[in-house]
Amino acid sequence: MKVLVFPRDSNPYQELLHAGLREGGVRVRYLGELTPSHTLNLLLLPAELAARRLAGARVVHLHWVWKFALPGGDRTRRVAQLWFAAVLGVVRLLGLRLVWTAHNVLPHRPVFADDAAARRTLVRRCDLVIAHHSTALDRLAALGAAPSRAVVIPHGPFPAPPVPPPGRSGRPRTFLFFGRIEPYKGVEDLLAAFTALPGALDVRLVVAGSCPDPELAARLEASAAGDDRVELRLGRVREEDVAGLFAAGDVAVLPFREITTSGSALLALAHGRPLIVPELPALAGLPPAALACYRGGVAGLAAALREAAGWDAATLAGMSQAALEHANGAGWPEIAHATRTGYATALRHRNPTERARLDPAGGQAGEPVTGDPAGGPMGEPVTGDPAGGPMGERVRSLFRDVLVRGTFLLLVNTVLLAAGGFAFFTLAARNYPVEAVGWLTAVTASVSLLSTVASLGLPTTLLRHLVKAGDPRRLAAIAVTAVGAIGGVLALLSLLILAPLLPGGPELIRQPGTVALVTALVMVTAVGGTLDAGLLAVRGTGALLAKNAAGTVLKVGALLPLVPLGFIGLVLAYGGGTLLACLLGGAALWRRLRRPAGARARPVDLLRRYLPFSAAGYLATALGMLPSTVVPLEVLAVQGPQAAAYFAIAFQVAAFLNFIPSTSAQVLFAEAQRISLRRYLRKAVAGIYGLLVPAVAVIVAGAPHLLRVFGEGYSAQAAQTLRVLALAALVGAGNYLVDTILISRDRTVAYVFMNGANAALVLGLVAALLPYGLTAAALGWTLAQGLSLLLGVGVLVVSFAAGRRARVSGADRRRRRTRGRGPR
Repeated sequence: MKVLVFPRDSNPYQELLHAGLREGGVRVRYLGELTPSHTLNLLLLPAELAARRLAGARVVHLHWVWKFALPGGDRTRRVAQLWFAAVLGVVRLLGLRLVWTAHNVLPHRPVFADDAAARRTLVRRCDLVIAHHSTALDRLAALGAAPSRAVVIPHGPFPAPPVPPPGRSGRPRTFLFFGRIEPYKGVEDLLAAFTALPGALDVRLVVAGSCPDPELAARLEASAAGDDRVELRLGRVREEDVAGLFAAGDVAVLPFREITTSGSALLALAHGRPLIVPELPALAGLPPAALACYRGGVAGLAAALREAAGWDAATLAGMSQAALEHANGAGWPEIAHATRTGYATALRHRNPTERARLDPAGGQAGEPVTGDPAGGPMGEPVTGDPAGGPMGERVRSLFRDVLVRGTFLLLVNTVLLAAGGFAFFTLAARNYPVEAVGWLTAVTASVSLLSTVASLGLPTTLLRHLVKAGDPRRLAAIAVTAVGAIGGVLALLSLLILAPLLPGGPELIRQPGTVALVTALVMVTAVGGTLDAGLLAVRGTGALLAKNAAGTVLKVGALLPLVPLGFIGLVLAYGGGTLLACLLGGAALWRRLRRPAGARARPVDLLRRYLPFSAAGYLATALGMLPSTVVPLEVLAVQGPQAAAYFAIAFQVAAFLNFIPSTSAQVLFAEAQRISLRRYLRKAVAGIYGLLVPAVAVIVAGAPHLLRVFGEGYSAQAAQTLRVLALAALVGAGNYLVDTILISRDRTVAYVFMNGANAALVLGLVAALLPYGLTAAALGWTLAQGLSLLLGVGVLVVSFAAGRRARVSGADRRRRRTRGRGPR
């Protein structure tokens, strides 16, 4: 079993637990340590999770959330909370089981904008919550975060070397506080209580530990300044000095104001030191014979200190013996065994409702909770109409249609990508030079074109054949490997050949680092597109939506920190989000592909079987990508980088409209492999134009206002261009449907012809009208799409007429052969 742990902490608890886990065969690895940068590691966390999942990890064990905090304090806590929720979503998307040890019910210091809400989100996502005491589970429930599955596993003992017994004669009674000093630990109360003790008492107080709060440290120093019996050691205590501290102390004092679990108390017990602690439910598991409990705040603590100052050597020895016996009780092997059992249970099940307690032998005991979270008896349906009556039933019925459901999820995905792209380019336009944004559009257009070259036509092959393949895992693996290896080499060669022909290309070739960056981006984009096709084929549109959400968050989130890098920062932000989405898509697709029942197919056989279809799809897809990728380059070459930026923003906004017909066409194509194409074609047409017409109307009416978000210059220079491009989507939708019909019926020659004709019309008309301005270029695009649609309708008529004639001719030949075999 492979377990991923986050975060690593200096607390010895983790390594003591992990040593026992490793002895039981569990492989433990820490997350979030890829680079020296905390923020970068946090942004890379989803990508790291995806990579570790592909390497066989199955469980994520979260201990604390403090490492999700971002630089900036209060200003970034809302962003940190959103990213925390996104990472938890990625864990679920990848099929990893989430286990959280509730060391604290709430963080001792604010981490998120709403720590209680973040805790509820965490508990809802958890497959198992581990608590050290049942009171933690009760407090979580009071917070509205009752876990669906929980187990109580006590905190293990800390190893400690033998030290002299407390209460040695000839020295003052010494009280010790040791540990990290935080406000909730009540050290200020301890100083107030100790300094109130009579001067005649022969006592001493040592406070040792790091204090990260400068204001708290100053208050402590001021409180101790008037009493020479107090020794403050505010700083990190070396591990080799800890035993000496406890040897010099007689009684450990832990005046917590609140607590969930106390490692400090267990460390003191391991050194054989009696404890003075407040009466808190979370400390009820400590051995009573080793404790002196108090209540009543500072006054009660002062009374407990006076009483402890009078303990004789026999009393201290008895309490010390009780402390050592407790520390040597349940050990780490039993705790590791219970934790490993919890992992196994989380892997077998999801979200049952049970609560268990570790028994002394290391097993689990306790009775399951009998109510379910919905409020009814467990196992019985909840009465009422949660769907909202007849309207809810109609909605459910509508979404049972696979075309509607798949198209809806893809459109939500499109809206997400649109919003992410909108946010990305808005931030880029407002924080980067216009020339850098213009060059980025050229790079992204080039990447789209080269990734089509690198894809080798295999995305269409997966859409067409994955669900019917005898060995879908091997087919998907070969497709991804071929795209990443062969396609990457082809993309690099294409870049080296084409770049010198473009403005600024010769300078690009002389920068190997930039060439490598663009090539890597091309490979990731091509592999990601291939995986997307596989997810569509297996109806994994929900996973497609989730992984694109994570990639978009990273892409936008990395943009501002990379502003100092200029154009390279834009490329890195864009590429980071693309890489994350690719890794998550690969993990999600792999989980959905069945294993073959018999012998696995040989790669050579699979390539031979699907190569002709891939070659035709490759050529058609490459031709189909030419308009959207070459037109921005034409604008850059003819009008310059500033005009290219204006046109590219309008082009991006209008391109969002094309996702409506493209998503419906993709779902239609995928479902045509299972069900009749004719059955869903009419629904697809109605759905596409039912959504597209209102969207086009909104963009035509609000073009200046939409572009003003990017800046006044974009609104003034590109509003008319955006209106014309939006109208072009109405005829462009028809071209998507023509292509889907042709390729679904294996009319590959006609499919290739239509994509080539469309590319020639678009590039030719745009080039002819581009010297007259950006709006004229958009008009050329629109005219070309209309002519392509007319041509496509003609191709459909001719193609299917020829098909009918071929079927009739074949039927005649069969009838003649049948008559020829009749009786003579």
